[in-house]
Amino acid sequence: MKTRLCILSLIVLILLVGCSRKELKVPLEDIGMVDSMAFDYIDENEMRLTVAIPQYSPEAEQDTQNFSITTDLVSSGIVKIEKQSDKKIVFNQLRVVLVNEDFARKGNVRKIIQHLYRNAEVGNKVLIAVVKDNAEAILKGDYPDKPNINFYLNDLLEPSINTAFNPNTNIHDFMYTITNPVIDTILPYIEKRGDKLEVEGVAIFKGNQMHELIKPEEALVIQALNGRKNLAPLHLDLNAGHGEEKLMIDLIESSVKKESNQNVNSPKLTIFLTIKGTLSEYKGKRESHLFTVESISNLEKDVNKQLEQDIGDFLERLNKAEVDPAGLSEEFRMYYHGKWTTKKTRALISKLDVKVHVETSIISTGTLK
Repeated sequence: MKTRLCILSLIVLILLVGCSRKELKVPLEDIGMVDSMAFDYIDENEMRLTVAIPQYSPEAEQDTQNFSITTDLVSSGIVKIEKQSDKKIVFNQLRVVLVNEDFARKGNVRKIIQHLYRNAEVGNKVLIAVVKDNAEAILKGDYPDKPNINFYLNDLLEPSINTAFNPNTNIHDFMYTITNPVIDTILPYIEKRGDKLEVEGVAIFKGNQMHELIKPEEALVIQALNGRKNLAPLHLDLNAGHGEEKLMIDLIESSVKKESNQNVNSPKLTIFLTIKGTLSEYKGKRESHLFTVESISNLEKDVNKQLEQDIGDFLERLNKAEVDPAGLSEEFRMYYHGKWTTKKTRALISKLDVKVHVETSIISTGTLK
């Protein structure tokens, strides 16, 4: 009995000693919180990894510290950077990941994003973008009127009603679309012009690689077909027999309905798109006539025809490329019995017959000139 009590006491003592040990913690001043990362393509085996770490010390000469290395794996690259830095590298504050166009087209973006997605330190709302030319140059660029490149990038890519690109560009949504057989991934495309950064378009992925670049106005179509209710302002060039006409429709509310014939072998899809907004600006011969119900009604009909043609041409181009960023194949998958694959999506999209019907309502007019 005494032996058992001694053994029990010894176990309790060991547990108490273990609990009393304090967890080793790294002082805040010894931590380098990565805010932005950039990946540049070198070849099939190597990439250029750049990280930007904000400096909060008032004694720091620069507000951001950058490290760049050549590596084959993200993990080994971080180890190399830690050897150059005097701080422990952590990713709790990571906000933006950039990949240059070569990396997006030739490399495996999915592989690096998947690595970050599995990292418990990295949040799901980290924004992703494709960069023209060199991503490292973006992080190391000089932007005189911006206090910090990290905040600049985050604000630029943050979803806004005035930006015509899909807001679902974070890590979570990237992984959702890249692994989803009925929709292709899209990411905003950034270009550096002087000391400014601009979202110049939207990169459409086919599988794991970037396939083509579309205009921001075309990305607006994808948003509408995906069911987004509030859209960015729509700029439209009309070819309705009244000479050169340009107009801007603002404060757009939209709704979409899709009807398929449910036939995978001979797929047909009808899209009904309804948009409602303000004619904020108009330039053309009909300027002096746009003050009556009849004239507005005629303009709405012309807008309908133009949008039906533009959207139809855009979807036909995507179908020929066998990419489906709008998820149109979902209208057939839901009626299909069996396993749906990306291969089936490619085959269906390539022969999809699409009809588009647009109904526009101009509820008021703004500046006309």
